[in-house]
Amino acid sequence: MNRKLLTGQIMAGGVLSLILLAEWSYAEFSRGRLQAIMDQTVPTDYHSEPLPTLNIPKQNTDSVNAIIERPLFIEGRRPLVETPVETAETSDTGQLDDWLLIGTYTKNKRPTALFRKQNEARKFLKLNQDQLISGWQLKEILSDRVVLQQGAQQKPVMLRKPREQAKSPAPPKKPATPIKPAKPIVPNNNNPSENNNDDG
Repeated sequence: MNRKLLTGQIMAGGVLSLILLAEWSYAEFSRGRLQAIMDQTVPTDYHSEPLPTLNIPKQNTDSVNAIIERPLFIEGRRPLVETPVETAETSDTGQLDDWLLIGTYTKNKRPTALFRKQNEARKFLKLNQDQLISGWQLKEILSDRVVLQQGAQQKPVMLRKPREQAKSPAPPKKPATPIKPAKPIVPNNNNPSENNNDDG
């Protein structure tokens, strides 16, 4: 009995070993085929062309300065005609209230204020620090305002705000639903006092 059992176990172990060996051989065969497929090179007619070289000329700094000097939102965007800067020797440019501060910018590390005359759309005035406008000296140029000085008096001039957009008209209100009138009260003709008088 023990001999037959031992023989059966040996035979079963041999069969299992053969199955494992067959699986291992098949896995190695599949791996070799896959590696061979991956190593194959597919011939193609595509040839990459070299990228073209761009010869961009170096721009002069004068062109950049010309672009900076062109004011935005002005017809034509052409550089402003240089208005003679007012000094103590030049003629009077009118009252200070005639001028609007419409912009400030920096050119060559020098802040500049740009004024426009109210009644003359094409008359502009560029001023640097310590220059004069209508007898007032430009003491300080900030991003949102300038500070003018005349003697001991100082006056800040704020940058002109852009025009507010027109408010859209409010939508028309829905008509109120009419309230139904209450039913009128019908007088009761059956008055008991009148009935008593009729009986008497």
